[in-house]
Amino acid sequence: MSFAGFICEVTSEPVAPADCLACARSGPLPGCPMSAPVVKGILDGLRPDDFGLTVTTLLGCTRKQRLKLKVDYQVRPRELWWAYRGQLMHGIAAAYAAGDANSIAERRFSMVLEANGAFVEISGQPDLVYVDRRMVIDFKTTKAVPGPWRTYTCPESEAVIREGPFAWRNKYLPCPHCPDGEHVAREIVQESAPRPYRTHVQQVSAYRLLLGENDVPVERAQVIYQDMAQQLPIDVELLPVNETLSLLQQRLALFTALDLPPVLTDPEQTWECDFCPVRGACERLHGGPVGREANS
Repeated sequence: MSFAGFICEVTSEPVAPADCLACARSGPLPGCPMSAPVVKGILDGLRPDDFGLTVTTLLGCTRKQRLKLKVDYQVRPRELWWAYRGQLMHGIAAAYAAGDANSIAERRFSMVLEANGAFVEISGQPDLVYVDRRMVIDFKTTKAVPGPWRTYTCPESEAVIREGPFAWRNKYLPCPHCPDGEHVAREIVQESAPRPYRTHVQQVSAYRLLLGENDVPVERAQVIYQDMAQQLPIDVELLPVNETLSLLQQRLALFTALDLPPVLTDPEQTWECDFCPVRGACERLHGGPVGREANS
């Protein structure tokens, strides 16, 4: 079971990838935003199924990955726009590395991990590695680069109420640490430099482990966020190697368990449900909505 084709942007009927590409080339139906180069780029950006388990597979929603192996799924081309955008930077990195003897780009590495009594091979393909600097770089296309890190601290107890990259939108922020019970949000917030997202820290930390297993030592990492207006490089404080290994083994245990993994509930991850190609199957098995809608 795997990606079975597209759903037409205009008719909402199933269409084979080759037919979608041919339609875009000959002149798409009125109302279709696709062009032939973009459709081809989307298809080229899809990772082949025979890659098996990858670092990004393990660190993403394991329930989604398990369901993608069980059911055929179809998506609208615009839902895979991210695959096209992501490929643009990967190609640029590969072209750069071809002329730099101390760089590696778009090369797949693998290692073996143990979980549930079985040994499983996982692989990963870092965007760019500066071998001489012992540094791995990952490019992330995004709607907007990360903003300032915001920390909301109770002025009475000095306990942190809330922190993260997103601003509190209401005037008052509830506080469980003092009798007043709430504070004016803008009066207790402190802003600091943007930080990389947690899953991206985990990803480059996993690449450090993977590369080390293949005799490519890495000591530093950077995530370069790119939106349509700018790019923002952020240095990453890598997780300890033993913590990274434990994380991957935990994720692998979820992936190889007999039972289907649970739905996502972490607010930092539920956005994935909005882009999930097997969301319908997931919600049918779950018996209700998933993602941000489940908490609204």
